[in-house]
Amino acid sequence: MTDMLTHTLEDDTALPPGSRISLAVREVRETAFRALYAAGVSAGEAGGAADVVTAMQLHARNGIDTLLATIAELESPAGAADVTLTRSPEVDIVDRSPRSALLTGPLAVDLALSQSRPVLLPRIVDHDAVAWYALHAVSRSGATLCLVTLDDGGHPADATVVTGAGDMYRDVAVAALTTGVPATGAGTLLRTAPPAAHLSRPVHTAAERETRYRHAVSYGVFIDAATWSRAYELGRRFLVPEAHS
Repeated sequence: MTDMLTHTLEDDTALPPGSRISLAVREVRETAFRALYAAGVSAGEAGGAADVVTAMQLHARNGIDTLLATIAELESPAGAADVTLTRSPEVDIVDRSPRSALLTGPLAVDLALSQSRPVLLPRIVDHDAVAWYALHAVSRSGATLCLVTLDDGGHPADATVVTGAGDMYRDVAVAALTTGVPATGAGTLLRTAPPAAHLSRPVHTAAERETRYRHAVSYGVFIDAATWSRAYELGRRFLVPEAHS
């Protein structure tokens, strides 16, 4: 997971000048939506996922990469399948094929925030996209949501915490985190109970994100040109080809 507090507001110095382009925020969002919709994602789901892609690209530089990986999964030979929800006495398990954090995460976050039960995303251990959606979702509810990475033995490995105040904490100490659910293998567990461990300085705050957004609206979002070219081509499939006589 990549954090962007060291990113300079004047320009994106992590990319060589010849390999980057500057895009409008709305162009990033629209291309992500079109690419996902063309890949078979419903309009509503594609819209929510496009918002996450835009936030990730703006604040963490990995939104378009996440978009490309998600579409590659959707277009794999296995194809897409319906979401399944399995309830046990301790946890709700949300699963789908492919196991995309970008598409499955919002369902799990909304479920976790609407009830007092934990929710498990099996075999999704990189929950970056889930955390960015959760940051938006908790701002409406004022809740604090913990995203705990479980190792192969189902034990806590690390955690991300997002708060209703708009703060995101990375690499939260897991020594005091208890899942309260049986060992179920690797995945991400979502629960609304605040962590017992002391939280250090957040890696993203509401004020910092607002500053970055305002700058991006004025000066654009810097993206690797080759990566953007692949996303743009996927977005073009949304358009209906003209008929030729």
